[in-house]
Parts: sequence; structure tokens; C-alpha cells
Amino acid sequence: MGIRASGLRILYKMLPAKRVLSLGYPDILATKEDIIHIFGVEPAAYVTTGKWHEVHHPLPETVSLFNQLGAELECVDVYASRGIERIVDLNQPATLGTYDVVLDLGTIEHCFNIAQALKNAVDAVAVGGRIFHTSPVTMINHGFFNLNPTFFADFYMQNSFELELCVGCVNEAFFRVPLFNR
Repeated sequence: MGIRASGLRILYKMLPAKRVLSLGYPDILATKEDIIHIFGVEPAAYVTTGKWHEVHHPLPETVSLFNQLGAELECVDVYASRGIERIVDLNQPATLGTYDVVLDLGTIEHCFNIAQALKNAVDAVAVGGRIFHTSPVTMINHGFFNLNPTFFADFYMQNSFELELCVGCVNEAFFRVPLFNR
């Protein structure tokens, strides 16, 4: 899972948050130039895991970049792909802690018990905090689910959350999506 420059532009408005939880380890799929343009800092460290995402340039190292931005990043996953993740099965009820921002950059659609995974994420958000989802709508054989905007709109609005933004993205360009109308 990862976050592209388009997603970083949205995340920028949420940072610097003191505590950030990511469901899975979030690779930063942006160039050094993108990071400088969006955040005004040059990444201090890089990794070569871009091949997992068909990206052929060094990627900013995520934990290091978040630290530069004044945020403490913690990651949970069902296994430790980078060795820093706390092992948690989001299909089961989990006490994750409390965070200013919870990132779901492509994880809950891989959880068979998606309702429990979403509940775990919501329970981890501090009062006044935010959840940032990037989920596929039309990716064949990617995870178990493709999530329509109404999934998020119905869930959050019916559970007394404010839905700040719901957009689609193609080739780094955003477009408004209807929350309920087909």
C-alpha cells in the first residue's frame, strides 16, 4: 500500500499531527521534488521498495519523513513487512490506541471482516481527529472489496462523523464523486 503525491496533498492539511496510525505500512510513492513542493522539506532518507509498486525511483522513507513533519507514525498490520509494524488482525476486535490521524491507504478492502476493520479504525481516532481513506472503486482482484463513496458516506454520517471530502482520483487529478446518486 502506498500514497501518491495527490493523496499527500490532502494529508498535508492534517499534518503535523502528533500521533498518526497507519493500517499497514504506507510507502510514499512520490518523488523528492513532490515532497519538497508539498511539504517544503527534502526527505532525509530513501528506500528502494518502489519495485513493489512499479515505481522506479527511490522512495522517501515514511517514518523518517513523518518525523521531519512533526508526526509520530505507528503502523499495524497482520504481518511485519518492514519490521516496525505492531501485529494486529483487523478482522478481530482490537484496541489500537488513540490517534490524531488514522490512515487507511489501502488496507480495509483486504480484510474479510471489513466492518470490524472499519470499527477498529474509527475506535482509534481521538475526539477531533480524522481518518483518511484511499480505497479502490474498480480494481479487479484487488483485495476482497471495491468501495463505493456511499460506503463511507453512509457509515460516517450514520455514526455522527463529519465527512469532509470525498473525491475520486485518476492520474493524480481529483474529481468530485456523488455520495449517493448513481
